[in-house]
Amino acid sequence: MRRFLKIFKVAFHSIYKNRTRSLLTMLGIIIGVGAVIMTISAGEGATMAVENQISGLGTNLLMIQTKSEHKAGINVRMGRPMDKKDFDVLQKNSVYMPNLSPLLAIGAQAIGPSGYKSTMVYGVSYDYFYITSRELQAGNFFTEEDVRTAKKYCVIGETIREELFPGQDPIGRQIRIDKVPFTVMGLLTEEGTGGMQDMDDIILAPYTTIQNRLYGHHRGYTMIMASALSEDHITNAKVEATELLRESHRIKDGEEDDFEIMTQIELQEITGNITGILTILLGAIASISLIVGGIGIMNIMLVSVTERTREIGTRLAIGARESDILTQFLIEAIVLSLVGGLLGIVFGVIGNQIIYKVTDFFIPTAFYSIAIGFGFAALVGVAFGYFPAKKAAKLNPIDALRYE
Repeated sequence: MRRFLKIFKVAFHSIYKNRTRSLLTMLGIIIGVGAVIMTISAGEGATMAVENQISGLGTNLLMIQTKSEHKAGINVRMGRPMDKKDFDVLQKNSVYMPNLSPLLAIGAQAIGPSGYKSTMVYGVSYDYFYITSRELQAGNFFTEEDVRTAKKYCVIGETIREELFPGQDPIGRQIRIDKVPFTVMGLLTEEGTGGMQDMDDIILAPYTTIQNRLYGHHRGYTMIMASALSEDHITNAKVEATELLRESHRIKDGEEDDFEIMTQIELQEITGNITGILTILLGAIASISLIVGGIGIMNIMLVSVTERTREIGTRLAIGARESDILTQFLIEAIVLSLVGGLLGIVFGVIGNQIIYKVTDFFIPTAFYSIAIGFGFAALVGVAFGYFPAKKAAKLNPIDALRYE
């Protein structure tokens, strides 16, 4: 034990003696560990943001749309679009889905008194507001009567208000959507950014108006949105919708559905898997810098072995064992890696906070990312420090003493 402590002291003395070089050697590890922590934590933050965005829609959401397949880089529909017939079948016969709304999504340019903005316009029914639990901070929603008579009314998000009515009350005023005038009936409560999407960059209008004025009758609906009676009945609602639509589409037993129904639970699982894969990929890319840092440690240790050849020969000549030399140089490599890992942790945590302050995107520091980064740093120290240490231990004492 005393022998090991003496070797440890010699290794620390060597590192302290070459402080500048040691710090530069650790730089790759510091950056690598910090990058791993920041990328994994960013992935966790993105996952939380997407889950919160989906959860904000409620826990009993269903989205019904035409089945599609990804071919030649584009999504190809496998059946006809959802249409009024499908909506009527579900609305008249459904037991487990009390609220249903068609949804038509179209990109358009909105023009107001103080500017214009390219945005997404959604044609929906009055039930949409119940399904998504969106609330107003001013004005009113359009009514079922407004939908039935295709009134040119709309409800806008805060981002649209800031662009088209900066510092003004938009209620009762007009905007033009692709040359069609709409009266602003309500202003949605601000929700901020969810994941990568601005939840307030939105315009809602009666789907009948959008279909008649902007979308075209023949194109059907983008999807039909529905809410189950409760979270416990979401499976029953999906089975019910499947049976009603198969009968409406005259799909025979054994044939595949030409539509797909996505529940909120399934949507959360899919987005969780996607963000999880992205987090792993980002972490893997960031870990490359750790490997580069390990190569830097190996190079510096090899240079150190060359510079200290006479010292190593002297120690071997006066009785030091090969294992002592091996242990000394291995300790030096591991210490450089571990100290670099600790500084990298500090760098990663501070980096997360800076990103949050600058972008307002919350990045929770994932503690397992700290463990991964620090563990990887220790592994790099052992892996890349062993070869130089082995080379030093295998030096011939006589040749080492003759080295100039």
